[in-house]
Parts: sequence; C-alpha cells; structure tokens
Amino acid sequence: MRTQRFNLSDTQRFLLRNVSIIGLGLFINQMLQTVGSIVLARELGDPDRFGEVNLLLQIFGMIALFLNFGFNSSLIYAFSRKPLEAVQNNFRVALTGSILFSLIIGLMLLALAPLLANYYHLPELRGALLLSSIMFIFNSILNIGVASFSGNRDFGTQAFFMVITTALSTTGTVLGVLLPRGSLSLLENISLWMGVGAFLTAFIICIKVERVHKPLWFGALPIQEVKNMLAYGLPTWAGNIAKAFQQPFLVMMVGSSSVLAVGYLANGFRITGFIGIITWAFMIVTLPFVAEKAQDVEESKHRGTSCIRYNNILLYPLTAIICLYPSQINGFLFGSDYSTGDSATYIRLMALGVLFSSVGRLGGSIMAGIGKTKSTFWVMIAAGIFVVIFVPMVAASSPVLAVWIYTGGWAVSALTMIGFYYYEKFALNWWKAYGEPLLPTIAMLVMMEAGRFAKSWFPLFVCLGLLALLVFTIWIERTRKPRSKAAQRAVVVE
Repeated sequence: MRTQRFNLSDTQRFLLRNVSIIGLGLFINQMLQTVGSIVLARELGDPDRFGEVNLLLQIFGMIALFLNFGFNSSLIYAFSRKPLEAVQNNFRVALTGSILFSLIIGLMLLALAPLLANYYHLPELRGALLLSSIMFIFNSILNIGVASFSGNRDFGTQAFFMVITTALSTTGTVLGVLLPRGSLSLLENISLWMGVGAFLTAFIICIKVERVHKPLWFGALPIQEVKNMLAYGLPTWAGNIAKAFQQPFLVMMVGSSSVLAVGYLANGFRITGFIGIITWAFMIVTLPFVAEKAQDVEESKHRGTSCIRYNNILLYPLTAIICLYPSQINGFLFGSDYSTGDSATYIRLMALGVLFSSVGRLGGSIMAGIGKTKSTFWVMIAAGIFVVIFVPMVAASSPVLAVWIYTGGWAVSALTMIGFYYYEKFALNWWKAYGEPLLPTIAMLVMMEAGRFAKSWFPLFVCLGLLALLVFTIWIERTRKPRSKAAQRAVVVE
C-alpha cells in the first residue's frame, strides 16, 4: 500500500510530460529573448537607445495581440473535439479569416505610424512601423499553424515551432543592431530583419502542416462554420487582448516621458518572464486537456484543479526568490548600470503581477476547455480597466506608481476569476489548488529570511531553504488523498 503512493496517475503523467515539453520550449524562448536583450544592452551601451529599441518591440507586441480574431483558439478547440472536421473545414476557415484580418491590421498600422512617431518624438519610428506591416501577415499564418498542433495535443511540435519563431525573431532584432545599413535607421533595420524572420517561420510551419495534417487549403468557406468559430473565438480573442495588453500598454505610456524607464521595465519583464513561462505552459496544455473531458464535469474539475495545483507548486517558490533578490539577479544579467532602487521595485511588482495573473490566465483556459469563454473576457477587463484609466495619469510623473497599478489590476482579476468559477457552477478544490502548494514555499522563505541574520552563514541557509522546499513538497504529494478507483478508471488521456 505504501509503494502505491509513488505511482503517478494518468493525469499526473500527462501534465508532467506535456507541461515539461512546453515549459522547455518556453524556457528556451525566454532565454533567447533574454540573451538578445543582453546583447542589445551591451552592444548599444546607451540606456536611452536601448529603451527606444524596446519601445519598438513593445509596440510590435501590442499590435500582435489583435491578430487572428479568435480563429486560432477556435481551431484548437475544433482539433480537440473533432479533428477530421478541423482538417477538412476549420483550418481553411481559420487561415483565411486570420489573413484577412491581418491585412486590416496592416492598413491601420500604415495610417497610425506617423501619429505614433510624433507622439514618442521618434521620427525613425514611422519608417520602422511602415516596414513591419507585412510582418504581421506572416505572424497570423504561423499562429494558425501552431494552433493546429496544439489542438491535437502534439505539444512537442508546438514547442519546437515556438522556439523557431522566437529564435528567428530575436536573431532579426540582433542583426538589426549588428548589421546596420546606410539607408536605414536602427529601428527601421530591426523591423526589416524581424520581417525576414517572420517570413521564414511561416514558410517552415506551412510545410510541416501540409506534411502532418494535409488540410484542404482551398475551397468554400461555409458561412455557418465561420459563425460557429467566431462565436467561440471572439470572446477568447477579446479576453486575450485584455489579458496581454497591459504590459505593452504600460511600457508605451511610460515611454512617452522616459525611454530610460522603458529599459528598466523591459529588463524586469525579461526576468519575471522566466516564471511566467510556467503558467503559459500550463495554459497551452490545459485547454485541450480539459476539453477532452468537457462532458464529464467531475473529471473536468479534477483536471482543472490538478493544472492549477502543479502550476503553483512551481510558481510560488520562484516568485518568492525573485522578490527576495531582485537587484542581484538584475545586476548579474544586465550589468550594474541597469540595477537601481526603482528597477528592484519594478521587478518585485512584476513578479507579483505574474503570480496574480496566473489565476485568471489559467482559469480562462480551464473555462474555455468546458466551452465557457465569457470569463476570459470579463476577468481580463477587470485586470486592465485600472491600467487604462489610471496609468496614463501617473506614468509620466511616477513610473513606479504605474507599475503598482498594473500589479493591483492583476490582483483584482484573480478575485474576479474565483467569482466566475462559482458563477459557472464549476468550483474547484481550492485547498489542493492554492493552499497546499503554498506551504513548502513558506518553509523555504523562513529559512532564507533567517539566513539574513546569519551573515557569513547566509549561503548555507539558502541551501537549507531550497532543501526544505523540496522535502516539504515531496511530503505533501505523498500524503495527499488519492482519488477513488472509479474516478481513476474514468480518466482517459490521449
């Protein structure tokens, strides 16, 4: 009986295998982006110029949020439920709709480029945005291709494509700095090279889609199928915009008065991005995982609870470590010139923002898995409304206060998501999801904080804290109550 406690359930094996695959891909992505930022920071040697480059990248990130019009999430859901129909109809509908919408985005960008250049007092920004308009068409294509592999739970291929996308994009950014062209400014050169990377990525992904799925690329566009996909995808699309726009919006507002602060914020997002990949990995796996058993409410609740639980087991301690040692981490990665008192505050608040945002982000994926997409939109509206209303008022005079508002918005969104669980009559096991995973982190924090008073013995206390985290986590997993045999037999993975 004692040996059985070490046996992994099907749910645990599925999460362990696929979250590890996606997590590895996201980790490599974050490493590539961070290394790219380090190269840029040290090559430019100018915090102001570094801030200008990151401002351009944040604008690109903001525009990218509006691509696909929800067709990518609809395609994931279609592949999870009806893969044959997805290959025959849904893929073509999603691809066509996304391309058409990206063309509209490109035209809008052409019109807004002069206005943005004037707003930020950066004339070269205009040419950079004009050159980038074609890049978003290729981005919309590659997003649909990646979604097709997520929907059929081929997470290894999806992770590979994520790495390819980031590698080529980051390479384009670095080449834009290292290989200047006489006729183009720095920002224009970066935009040109990033466009080349997007084209190559879309080409590679389309070849893989053809070899694996062999979809019907051309044919009629069934009106009813378009309506069905939009009905599912639009709320998710709107929620994803509300979910992800806060970061680039915050940076863009701060950038209107201080490109120096933009550089500090960008470094902070790079650091906290390493803990953010945990939730992103679980989000990617959770939607098709929960959707597979959407008709079985109890099994869906169990899967949702498990996803949140193991997300928090990893997220809690990493968030705590970043909050304890922000300046040390920042100085080691980017150099002492980028490590200040304000930058440490930014990093702590951003880390807490990632933690709070995981509640709504992961919760939205769980709800989308059971076919409920309203929560994704309204929860993220709750997070973003404070940023939209108050950040423009204080960003110019107090970037630190702006980041406080950003983090507070995510805290409100977390409470809103809990309310939606009850509204949809889908309450989870809160103690298993959020309570138990916190206990090992508390034990780790006690040991590490005690080490601050031990002076030369501090490294030993850090090691003891990490050991306490590991031992306590294993003990909690061993002593958790197993599910009934009937419930375990009901689990069918892949």
